[in-house]
Amino acid sequence: MSGLGRATCLVLSFAVAGCSTTATVVTRDGRRDEARIIGGDREHLLLQSEYGVEKVVPRAEVNDIDHPGNVLALLGGLLAGSGALNLAVLGASCATRGATSGSTCPLLFGTMGTMTAAGAAMLVWGLWAWVGSTNAVQDSLVYPSLPALQPGTPRVVPAEPTPSPPPPSL
Repeated sequence: MSGLGRATCLVLSFAVAGCSTTATVVTRDGRRDEARIIGGDREHLLLQSEYGVEKVVPRAEVNDIDHPGNVLALLGGLLAGSGALNLAVLGASCATRGATSGSTCPLLFGTMGTMTAAGAAMLVWGLWAWVGSTNAVQDSLVYPSLPALQPGTPRVVPAEPTPSPPPPSL
């Protein structure tokens, strides 16, 4: 692998490692919560910290949400698009000149192909993280609506109702 290909893989590794699936939820009082958005109902969001602690935040208190993956998807799209454009231009140039034994075309194809693949991987990962987080903000809780809780109160899932016994037969 060429030096540029190694550098591209290294940048990709750092970018993906730095892009977690936690969102930054900013409340109206300026408090910032770094957490994964589990779901929500019409009035609440359910967050989970990196330690597994769940927290209920009223939607009325949420000022802004910075979802994960948007920057990585943008950079990946730019990198993949640039690599694909370079491959197209390089392909036309190499086809016109003809690849000789001393040609750098195979090396350049490998480098630009690696750049395009790395960008596509960044784009897919970023979009996956962003779509998952934005979808969780919707009314997505499987459980019944959350009761009106004070912020920071642990969530208690109600037990399933037991069916009533059948009426006696005569």
